[in-house]
Amino acid sequence: MRISVTLSLIILFAGICSILAVYQGHREWSLFSFGLGVLLHALKPKPIQKEAFSQSIHSLSQLITFGTVPGIMLYKTVLTPNSFLVCIGIFVSACAIQLAHKNTRFPSKVNKRMSVAAGGSLLTLYALFIEKYSIILTTLLILLLSLLIVFPIRKKN
Repeated sequence: MRISVTLSLIILFAGICSILAVYQGHREWSLFSFGLGVLLHALKPKPIQKEAFSQSIHSLSQLITFGTVPGIMLYKTVLTPNSFLVCIGIFVSACAIQLAHKNTRFPSKVNKRMSVAAGGSLLTLYALFIEKYSIILTTLLILLLSLLIVFPIRKKN
């Protein structure tokens, strides 16, 4: 448990550092902090379902690092009208809903959702490496990722 909680706190710290770097205009440091969070998330053992504290810290670190950071990066990079904030709010809310659903005592048997880490990583890569932004394409990408994070993909038997 201690390793899982410690790594979750380091991932949370990396997300907060990434947010601060974005607001100070340091895209390289923001990408470095976010990349560190992604790497540690990939190496971190899964939290034990019975330990509520471990599960809560894990969800908080995922929400900040993979939900909030991509939204802030995209907002600071694109600088579009305030209506774009609604899409970013939908993405962060979708991440929160998926993490809250994962923390329930009775998770669904169909758990084929896009992970918050995958959705946040895709959105961050889009925000950092796309030179010309299309408002329509960006909005559709955010809404598609939000839908894939929240709604399960069911297989037909």
